[in-house]
Amino acid sequence: MKRLQYLLVASLGAAVAHAQQPAPASEDIPDDIVRKVDPSVVAIQHETAAGSGFIITPDGYLLSNGHVVRGSDEEDPTQPAKSITVILNDEQKFPAKVVGFSLDPDVALLKIDPGHSLRPVEFADSRHVQIGQRCFAVGMPLGLKRTFTGGILSNVDRTDLGTETKVFQTDAAINPGNSGGPLFDHNGRVLGINTYARSGANNLGFTIPIHVALTLKDHFLAHGRFVRSDLPCYTTCELYAELARALQAERGVLVSAVLPRSAADKAGLRAGDIIVATDGQSTSARTRAELLDYNWGVNTRKPGSQISFTVLRGSPGARQTHTIQAQLQTMELLPRYGFHAGEIVEHRYDVLGLGVRQVVTASRILHRLPEADGVLVSTARQGDPAGKAGLKGNDILTHVAGKPTPDVAAFQRELEVHLARGAKAIELTVVRGRSTRVTALAPFYGLRNIRIALVIPARDAEHVDLLRRELLAGGATLAVVAPNTPTDGSRHDVILLAGGPGARDLWTDAETLRLVKEAHAAGKVVAAVGPSAVVLANAIVGIEGKKLTTTKADSAEIIRRKANYTGKPVETDGKVVTTTGFDRATVRDFLKTLDRIARANR
Repeated sequence: MKRLQYLLVASLGAAVAHAQQPAPASEDIPDDIVRKVDPSVVAIQHETAAGSGFIITPDGYLLSNGHVVRGSDEEDPTQPAKSITVILNDEQKFPAKVVGFSLDPDVALLKIDPGHSLRPVEFADSRHVQIGQRCFAVGMPLGLKRTFTGGILSNVDRTDLGTETKVFQTDAAINPGNSGGPLFDHNGRVLGINTYARSGANNLGFTIPIHVALTLKDHFLAHGRFVRSDLPCYTTCELYAELARALQAERGVLVSAVLPRSAADKAGLRAGDIIVATDGQSTSARTRAELLDYNWGVNTRKPGSQISFTVLRGSPGARQTHTIQAQLQTMELLPRYGFHAGEIVEHRYDVLGLGVRQVVTASRILHRLPEADGVLVSTARQGDPAGKAGLKGNDILTHVAGKPTPDVAAFQRELEVHLARGAKAIELTVVRGRSTRVTALAPFYGLRNIRIALVIPARDAEHVDLLRRELLAGGATLAVVAPNTPTDGSRHDVILLAGGPGARDLWTDAETLRLVKEAHAAGKVVAAVGPSAVVLANAIVGIEGKKLTTTKADSAEIIRRKANYTGKPVETDGKVVTTTGFDRATVRDFLKTLDRIARANR
């Protein structure tokens, strides 16, 4: 990767938890500032956290921190929280959608639909701030309704916090709950997004410059995520005073390393090159802050665009000038490292105690992984088949039963062929460090000989991949059924309806209703995820009083049919099993319950 400091950032959310208590403002906050900005600041709440944010457009776009809206899904760190509520200054509440978020820089863009025009903030030019400049932080810290604190910008070039960009430091108190709120200047214009405080420091808070946040906002609107550009893989270093003297170089940016056979290497960059111009514009970085600004300018360009470097190469006094032309690429997703959540989805077979992720170049560098084509073991739980096979985290699985598995899709395909056959042992080729070994995965097929029909909505289905792979890993004989497809319910032991918004299409699907009705009458297990629970309420004779659960949005449909809506994450009533399908963890609990009931009904 170009800069590994992306991966070394400490957890911003964890840092917030250690913030200090509010302190009185160093100067009185003008009443006109309060009146101006108060309508633009909001509170943000969801199932696991709370924070602040601020309105940036009259139609309901808001900025906050990524860690404020991030969900708790360990397998997919790119997922936001499921149920986010935005509370305006007049206590009106609206559900919010996360357009996109990033943890470094720690920025999120949300959208609400208030039905009326809102008052957006005004933006200051955060590229031209000064130490000593007055500022005011606004947010909802420590459970308080709304708090204004005042102070000054005490540093505008903090670069020692492991963040991708420089941040501002302020002595205006920033506490838990302030995260995502605005830092205003003396005119009530936003300088940045408050994000965290330094543990053990009195009134030492940090703010992401608003120009950085607005760049991310544009990325979120265009792509739903932060899409970085890069010329992989080289690293850079600022020419600080001692290094400049040693190299006898007055200006430039030092290329400190180039990965062999990388795109940067093929373009012609070499370790020791000094970049003195980029696209014909003079390039220089004497400080870490200047280097971060330079790299940020490169990384926020459009992928696929051309870039030109003018470099000095050779020993002092004998340097030659070279021009290097290259095309920027979309940077690979960032892996999990330390407290950084990463951006790579884990594909987990919980029944096997096994999870894998795609290997990226940064993973190889950080964990010193071998140059082997395969998938990275991210979970290998002891006591389960993966642990018993001797697998460990950071192993690379290159083959399944002799077939190459260069990526996650190939690994899933080959593994599931053998799971579907009920193979007693599945051969895996494992690369660990410099050694290659062969081991065998021995699944425990608790659902062996249990026939399950998985009915999938034609559109907007959720958790289908999770349901499919866990049922296969459990040994079930699985048949995937599309809506309006005639199916003989007597051939199956379990009828399972997948969830998602598209599951509402199943409510009146004649074949699905017939299938559920006949299966339940025949004493089969019927199960549903999320909105598809309404199908059970429509199809089962004698549904009155039977316990069901579903999403909150669909609870009225269950109640209208006089079923007993409980609202529990997972509900059972005899051979009827339902779940809200709220998140991946809930669906996994549902599958464990379904496994138990299906085996008992065998």
